[in-house]
Amino acid sequence: MQSTVFTILLVKLLCLTLHGMTAVLAELPSPSNVRITSINMGLVLEWDSPQNHTENLTYRSEYKWGNDRGSYQAVCWNTTARSCDFTSHLNKFGVYIFQVRVEREGETSHWVETEEFVMDEHTTLGPPSVTLVSSGADIEVSINDPVLRISEFKDVYNRVTYNITYWKEGQEEWAKPMKDIQLQKVVLALEPWTRYCFQVWVVTERFVKHSQPSNITCESTSKGKDRPWVVALVTFVVMAVTVALLGLAFWRCYRVVSFLRPKAKLPGHFTVYLLDPPCSSVLALQNSPQPDEVYHEVTIMPVGTETEERELPLLDGTT
Repeated sequence: MQSTVFTILLVKLLCLTLHGMTAVLAELPSPSNVRITSINMGLVLEWDSPQNHTENLTYRSEYKWGNDRGSYQAVCWNTTARSCDFTSHLNKFGVYIFQVRVEREGETSHWVETEEFVMDEHTTLGPPSVTLVSSGADIEVSINDPVLRISEFKDVYNRVTYNITYWKEGQEEWAKPMKDIQLQKVVLALEPWTRYCFQVWVVTERFVKHSQPSNITCESTSKGKDRPWVVALVTFVVMAVTVALLGLAFWRCYRVVSFLRPKAKLPGHFTVYLLDPPCSSVLALQNSPQPDEVYHEVTIMPVGTETEERELPLLDGTT
């Protein structure tokens, strides 16, 4: 009797063991290489499929506050994508834990949980944008901070500095660094007629975070600015030439006016004649009274003939 009971217990134990082994062998493997990608406070959880299990698999991913012992909140489920974007659910100063598992027709894998992720400390800052403006031999470097996805940059990192590196195009090995620049606009006096390239990094005071480097941007300088004494000399020469030309023009005008209006005075009758219009003399002659004709008797005595008396008209004062 005792042997029978022992046999029954042994059989049941064997069955339970076989059932457990079958359940373990049938359990779905968990996703592998679970990782967080966060740039400018955008956050995406990514993972790889289990090896040798790629068909008919879906995934479920969740998150919770790091100090919250409560339940997780699901963001992505019943999806075949191997990533989940949590950005819109997060706070700029939040601390989070994420987890993901595999699901297939009611079966599930174990959860794979991440380490705590501090948003403002662990996120990667993207590159700043850089604009160059050339003015003569000067180049103005304007820097714009990275654009965060869930906040204004200055609301999270209100104290930053900038590291600038520049070099002549084709001579990157001779690059010159400028560190801890606090201004977003910097004017550099460079060599004229030269092309320069620039690259900029942002460095935050909190957590001493370095951004990704900006794109390499190049700009050319042109003619350099003249030195102050050169500008003064050129101005003086221009003014001297201008004054000399004005003086010469004034002297020429004076000579012409002196020629047209001489200082010597003309005789009075010349002045009257010149001032009177020509037609006034003609009119005076036309309006003057006609002279009277005076007749005198003249006797002409031809030789050898008798004297004949004739009356000839003679003007007064003639013979």
